[in-house]
Amino acid sequence: MKIQEYLAKGILGSYGITVPSSKFFSSYSGSDSPFLPCVLKSQVLIGSRMKNGGILFADNQEEFKSKMSILINKPIKGTKPEGILVEKKLEIKQEYYCSIFINRLERDIFLSFSECGGINIEENTDSLKTGKYEDMVDYISEKYNQDFVKIVKSLKKIMEKEDATYIEINPIALTVESKLVALDCVMDLDENAYFRNGHLKNYMNLSDQKEQFHYVKLDGDIGIIGCGAGIVMATMDAISMKGGKPADFLDIGGGAEKDITLNALKMLYDSGIKRIVMNIFGGITNCDEIAKAVIEFKNENIDASIFIRLAGNNSEIAKRMLENAGIKTYEYMYEMVNSCMEEVKCNA
Repeated sequence: MKIQEYLAKGILGSYGITVPSSKFFSSYSGSDSPFLPCVLKSQVLIGSRMKNGGILFADNQEEFKSKMSILINKPIKGTKPEGILVEKKLEIKQEYYCSIFINRLERDIFLSFSECGGINIEENTDSLKTGKYEDMVDYISEKYNQDFVKIVKSLKKIMEKEDATYIEINPIALTVESKLVALDCVMDLDENAYFRNGHLKNYMNLSDQKEQFHYVKLDGDIGIIGCGAGIVMATMDAISMKGGKPADFLDIGGGAEKDITLNALKMLYDSGIKRIVMNIFGGITNCDEIAKAVIEFKNENIDASIFIRLAGNNSEIAKRMLENAGIKTYEYMYEMVNSCMEEVKCNA
């Protein structure tokens, strides 16, 4: 379960890691910024926010109000923000990268560290040094001052106490006052630990659960929706093998109901995807709930093309509902994929 930045930074601060002075706005009615100059950060669970217009800067109140009014309602890669985190802008001398994670192959905690942090870290992967946590603590202790060591030790405590599986601080900023500050944070918590860690429910309620599905945006033009990671990836592979380009990985999960499915369809459509392939297996999912969402969505968006296959729980009911609404269903995945690709070729 990935949590929003403002929640992650709250956890960092409670473990002694310095974060910028900030205020979270879930809505905006024209009030002044508590800090100037300031940074406005869209709270979406999407990477590369800076490159996609999700982070803006303001030097005065007029500029703040104008940019805040725009950003509070601006979708980032098709995802609407939960709110805006406003932080005091800091003067920075250098940016570092640090992440801690569970290496499941090694069955151990690993740490990555780089002197080349920031938005271009993907272009500086050669600078990353990664190893077992204890070895990396020794490395950082020898090469850097003890403030870095305190940060990585605090990250280890967060993993143990908060049931985190992944924490990334990018960047850790060295300010002109020679302070180390966590300017951004990505944090995944293990929701399966709820049985022993009841306060995880707080983050589950507060984090971006509005969509209630797992979504990764890709560069293609064919939307993919399934109810399980395996079936989604198999559908993506089938589309790719036929020469198509998936626009996303979108898993609505087992037990998905009408509203979740409708939100998923609308999100893809609002991001410009007009052709959507849906591969639904009704294990714990009621296929008739999926059908209700598809029918409502199609009635509102007649220019969208839906290619859907349903099998399992209530699938026969769902097929009748869809067919009565004039929406074709497919018995086999290869038929569904072929039909989609024929339409792609016809419109090419």
